[in-house]
Amino acid sequence: MVVDELDALREKFDGCTALAFADLSTKMILVTDSSSNLRREVLDALCEEAALLLGSAEKPALGDRPSDMASVASTSQLRVFLRAEHEPDDVLCCICGPKLDADRFVADACACLDRISSGG
Repeated sequence: MVVDELDALREKFDGCTALAFADLSTKMILVTDSSSNLRREVLDALCEEAALLLGSAEKPALGDRPSDMASVASTSQLRVFLRAEHEPDDVLCCICGPKLDADRFVADACACLDRISSGG
């Protein structure tokens, strides 16, 4: 179940504050982790940011093809956006604290997204 995958990822990383699985073709958040208390407006903005940063097949953000990963960092927050390898419209939007081990988190988040996206 998608929410179980998101909950397991969030629980594994103390610095992770919210996770959302989205469909870029509809620009909609489909599922969030069960602890997320983000308002709909915030979720909509997060999905729009993912679409802008990752781009699409018709409109890459940078270069000649869509990105597989993007991040936005500040002193108070790290937002990570990941695209599924085999389903390019499936993305994982992550909000984390600034002290998160980003390399380890991204590796686990990619694996989580692949499981969700493949239905397994």
